[in-house]
Amino acid sequence: MIKKVLLIVLYVAMSASLYASDTCESVGFVSDTRPELLPLPKIKTYRPVASFWATSGSNSVPLSMASKFLTGGYISPDEMKDYESKLLTQNRMGYLQDMSVSVYPIPGLTEPNDQLALKQITVGTISLGGVSFTKDAFGMFFRGNTPYLGQRKDLGTNNFLQLRQRYVDFDIQLPWKAKGWKFFSNLKLSQVLDFKRAETSNLFLATDINADSIILGGNFYSQQTGYDFWGTGVGFQIGFGAFRSINRGYLSVSVSDLGVLSVNGVQRQSRGFAWEGSDIKPGDEFSVKDVNIQSVGLTGTDIKVSNWFGRQRDTVEARLNIEEGVQRGTVLSPFMATLNYNKYSLGSKINGYRLGINYIHIVGFTPRISAEIRWRPFGSVNLNHGVSFGGFDTFDVNSSVSFEAGTFNGETCMWSVYFRGIESLLVPSEFHGGGIGIQVYYPFGS
Repeated sequence: MIKKVLLIVLYVAMSASLYASDTCESVGFVSDTRPELLPLPKIKTYRPVASFWATSGSNSVPLSMASKFLTGGYISPDEMKDYESKLLTQNRMGYLQDMSVSVYPIPGLTEPNDQLALKQITVGTISLGGVSFTKDAFGMFFRGNTPYLGQRKDLGTNNFLQLRQRYVDFDIQLPWKAKGWKFFSNLKLSQVLDFKRAETSNLFLATDINADSIILGGNFYSQQTGYDFWGTGVGFQIGFGAFRSINRGYLSVSVSDLGVLSVNGVQRQSRGFAWEGSDIKPGDEFSVKDVNIQSVGLTGTDIKVSNWFGRQRDTVEARLNIEEGVQRGTVLSPFMATLNYNKYSLGSKINGYRLGINYIHIVGFTPRISAEIRWRPFGSVNLNHGVSFGGFDTFDVNSSVSFEAGTFNGETCMWSVYFRGIESLLVPSEFHGGGIGIQVYYPFGS
């Protein structure tokens, strides 16, 4: 069971970390998690028709390590020791992936102005996850206890959340105005496909210098539904925001995906947490006795090898007083908040800049501050270059290009390709995040 908990807290998050993305509302402006197209002629209203975003990050784990776990690459003991030496006492990591297509509007329809209107309907899937883990937990899981004979390793507090959803998003224009502000909203109906959550508290493991015994203590719980194509729950989320023109630019603020998810069939394993019936929320913690693993009949050789949890799992679980159950209940949906200021027309080539801050309410994400400058080197090609600080990692160098390509129904499509964390892609052994996004826009209405 301990192996299962640590597996959920560390390995799952790292092996999935490259399947990631940042996302934002499908409204007329975008947050700093996505590239932004330059202003287009007023007679055209470009909106995204297909999108893919994938990004991940960490404040301490190099991208090269996550890549090797994902692809099955070999990591030598010396490399693993080197990775551990770079960790902080407390570390974080996360990912977000979004794929979507627009099913409305239909080409040729004219969008109404300044009145209540359904602007767009989008269907897609979103997967996101985050983990906060200690240096000792990383070392114990990936290196085993043999390097730490005679030591007490305080694995401490670790948290993990992973969520996958299928959704239908309704983007709505509101008829309200107030002191130059225009308002919009969106409603999202979602289906939970996968839910995992885990937490440890005051967890520790001490191994005798002669490997005669192991003492383990602390509290933990894990919850998981497993992936189900037909769904393991449903959700309802809302979004709202406003924007206004300011000095040849605009200021925008928004909150999205604020709501709840009802999750069914949650398998729970717990030690040292109180639960009320089938409630999915953990209750109060209580003290539990430390367990001396020697008393379950392991030899010194058994204790030294890394798979002792698995081979003696049933006996160890009984000694640890693992409590199991099936739950259902509601959890808060990971929501997003953004604030952006966009400035336009600074010169013949420099088309403006953007300053922004965004936040995702999930384990491992800190407020992300970003800035970028936009310029048009030639024709319809637009380039954005910028930097950001925070988020799932520490900093990123970002770039995007937008260009016209292909026609449909007599109209030209606009493409946008975005690269996040270029420094991590160039030097994956030193930096901690990376991502890519592709989006296709089409001019609806006139």
